[in-house]
Amino acid sequence: MSLELCEMSLQQTQELLRLTDKTLQNICCKKFTGEELYAETIQKVLGGKGRRGPANIFIVFQEQDGTIRRGRVFHLKAGELIEKSEEIPIDPLSRYAINMSQADVVASNWSDSCANVEEYQAYFQPAVRECIGGVIRNFVAYRISGEAPGSVIAFNYPGKATTYDADVLRSLAVVIGSLVTLSNELQETEKAFIYTIKALARACEAAEEQTGKHILRVNRYAGALAANMGLADDFVDVVSYSAQMHDVGKIKIPTSILLKEGALNKEEMELMMMHPVYGEKILGDSPRLQVAREIALAHHENWDGSGYPYHLKGEEIPLAGRIVKLADVYDALRSERSYKPPLSHMDTLKIFKKGDDRISPKAHFDPELLKTFFQIEHIFEKIYDSMETEIQAEV
Repeated sequence: MSLELCEMSLQQTQELLRLTDKTLQNICCKKFTGEELYAETIQKVLGGKGRRGPANIFIVFQEQDGTIRRGRVFHLKAGELIEKSEEIPIDPLSRYAINMSQADVVASNWSDSCANVEEYQAYFQPAVRECIGGVIRNFVAYRISGEAPGSVIAFNYPGKATTYDADVLRSLAVVIGSLVTLSNELQETEKAFIYTIKALARACEAAEEQTGKHILRVNRYAGALAANMGLADDFVDVVSYSAQMHDVGKIKIPTSILLKEGALNKEEMELMMMHPVYGEKILGDSPRLQVAREIALAHHENWDGSGYPYHLKGEEIPLAGRIVKLADVYDALRSERSYKPPLSHMDTLKIFKKGDDRISPKAHFDPELLKTFFQIEHIFEKIYDSMETEIQAEV
């Protein structure tokens, strides 16, 4: 029996290590949260489907002031991990919290310390006992180290809780502590990254007063289009903040051209048509900016190959570029420019259906995107109107 338990312990520990390795390999592109970590790690330890493990796991994290809060009980149902509790606060000075956050490991069976199993129940917080929904016969507890210290407590192993069970729980605690710390750091890095993106996008606002609102609206239009195309959530998120980089290349275009009233001459137009190339160069070769770079370079390409700068055609045009192309044209039509008045939503829809002297919908836009646009055009209208309301409130 001891050999069998040892093999089970080794197998579960290896699974946790494989999960850690997988997460580290994907850390540059994966936005993971505490809940996702619990779903992947706790499920590998809980009992079920022939696996030796506890029936329930209680995880608590400690507030900065030393109060242990945010505790939840997890268990399996039909092989799937579910939460079985609302948040359970525990006072660190109560008898229920003794050694909960300080001890390296505690393994306990009712027969080791009590005359009967009923007496053993007094050691546990009533809300925890209620969530477990039965008599607690044993438990193993281990502290969680890291930026968010806490504890993981596993209840009701088959038979007795053993040192092998403690080894697996130790691995679980280390994995959770490490990955939660990485998750928090990644979120902070992501916030800094998004802030930098916004700062760079706004660098071209100085010349064109309305550019700031324009880039925010294009972000929202592009996100709505991507989401309603049924694209992956990660791609939708990236498009939603990268769309604002579409005109970053205009930083290198003289203000006299950007603000010129009336049509540009041939030389001015040729220079203006270089801003996608300038944008690609400004964004560089960072993998994190790949989608932004595709948008900057391709948002003036047309479906039929008549666009610029490289006359890409159809699916040669990156999808993100095709999305932002449509979003950018919609907002350009709705917005006032030095050379034209703004159009209403209804007048803009007419152009998207029938075209005008500059826009040919069937030739310029991805047909699937155009179809989706007409399905959600009311969302575009709401985005524009809400941003206009914000502008008026600021005046």
